[in-house]
Amino acid sequence: MIKKLIFTIIILISGFNTSLSAELIKNQVLKIDNLDRTYDLYIPSKPLTRPSPLVVLLHGHGGDANTITGQNRKSSPYKVWLSIAEREGWMLVIPDGEVGSDNKRGWNDCRSNASTNPDTDDVKFINALVDRVSIKYPIDKNRIYAHGTSNGGNMVFRLALESSERFRAVAAIVASMPEQSECTKPRAPTSVLIMNGTRDRILPYRGGQVAKKNTPNQERGTVISTSDAIQYWVDFNRTAKRPKIKVLSNIDRKDGSRVKVKTYSRGRGNTEVVLYKVTGGGHTEPSLTEHYSELYSLIVGRQNKDIEMVDEVWNFFERNQ
Repeated sequence: MIKKLIFTIIILISGFNTSLSAELIKNQVLKIDNLDRTYDLYIPSKPLTRPSPLVVLLHGHGGDANTITGQNRKSSPYKVWLSIAEREGWMLVIPDGEVGSDNKRGWNDCRSNASTNPDTDDVKFINALVDRVSIKYPIDKNRIYAHGTSNGGNMVFRLALESSERFRAVAAIVASMPEQSECTKPRAPTSVLIMNGTRDRILPYRGGQVAKKNTPNQERGTVISTSDAIQYWVDFNRTAKRPKIKVLSNIDRKDGSRVKVKTYSRGRGNTEVVLYKVTGGGHTEPSLTEHYSELYSLIVGRQNKDIEMVDEVWNFFERNQ
């Protein structure tokens, strides 16, 4: 009761509106290092009774804020985040990466041998963006999360490494850590979820060259195996060495894939490390509702349709607070 009263007083003094209308506010601008960086912001309409958790959503190489939330009118499993944010009263910030040497948007993740990555300081940008949202809206600074796919998932790892004290938990989808890294080591334990397909044609599950069909001066770099990435965080967070294993229901028997979950719990600061191993899955996010075209699947590999990726990530974030 006392905590709720204190929060109400803070809201009144700060001028925050606790009855915000649900809205995807598009094409916002934040100047960083003389660059106008753009982002979208989702504000739920649910009345705020406490500070809201904040999730940073990071698109993959060649994507943008429109594609990750399905505003381009194409399928995107991340679109489910809008419904969850509205239902739970969470806020979403969806930034755009900058253009790299191949004229595609992306993120400057930790791969020192990826020439296609832009040279922007994206850790600085994302932290400044979180600061701006936290000043303008009542954000729970103990519940800030990051979730990304592919190059965006690799960038999520960079945030976990270089801003570990800020992000309570991160989720990297069809992504891994660099074989040749320019990143520093983390300072604080952070819960990590990895969801990767064993037949990923872009980012190999066993590690190696990303997107093998590269042209000269457009190298995508190399990554370590999914198993090694999991082991890195198990060791750093000092979780249990043996995971709890759960094989999920094979709801769609035609998608050619199954999901096994390995959970390493009881880490420092109550952290955990979770692997969703999608056997037979490709470079796609699993979804029950947002399905990619057959042509797209032919290019990147099969999409699992047994789980809703965003639901799994939200549950992971929800228990890591």
